[in-house]
Amino acid sequence: MTRPCNDIQTQYLNVLAGELIKEIKEVGEHKVIDLNEEKANRNSFEKAIDKRNPRLVILHGHGSIDCVWGQNEIILDKNNIQKMNSRIIYALVCDSLHELGRFAIENGGAEAYIGYESHYMITLEPTRSTTPLKDKSFRPFRDLHVMLVLLLISGFSVSEAVEKTKKRMNEFIREYGIRGIRDQYGDAPLIRFALYWNKFFMSAYGNLDAKF
Repeated sequence: MTRPCNDIQTQYLNVLAGELIKEIKEVGEHKVIDLNEEKANRNSFEKAIDKRNPRLVILHGHGSIDCVWGQNEIILDKNNIQKMNSRIIYALVCDSLHELGRFAIENGGAEAYIGYESHYMITLEPTRSTTPLKDKSFRPFRDLHVMLVLLLISGFSVSEAVEKTKKRMNEFIREYGIRGIRDQYGDAPLIRFALYWNKFFMSAYGNLDAKF
């Protein structure tokens, strides 16, 4: 699991990933390779893949159509995509599914790649920048990410995990609708739009029956 932290968006994802790691460790069935902040560099990433041979690779941070970034440097692109051979990748980054995801399956030997074909959107409360887990605007995005990861490590297939996560997205979209939750700060329409956006652009390539 990579979790860089170099701006407000990655800070939120970093804290979220840290809590997710704690939850996984408490169950005690799986070991987590935690590439946190400065450890989320290309060299450490490649060494961890070679040495530990993980089945599931979870990437947090920024991305583009042809690469995924770690802490201020690209850690995954077409030049090292072969290291994803026989693995399931879940990339919580912008755009990477569009091109890199396809390349990972067709040329890198990856078994499955879950990600987003456009920008990944979240909503944040400016006053909660130091306490992301208390940010109510971020809550649905946090819950959805945790849900998908836990579904994957619990033995659900890629297609089942994505389908169940999108079903939960629909529930959140209804919750943040006109007659949904009390909207004290007027954020509900933006949250609802971001959820719609992520749902539309979230997909997976490869063997959708693949399991962890």
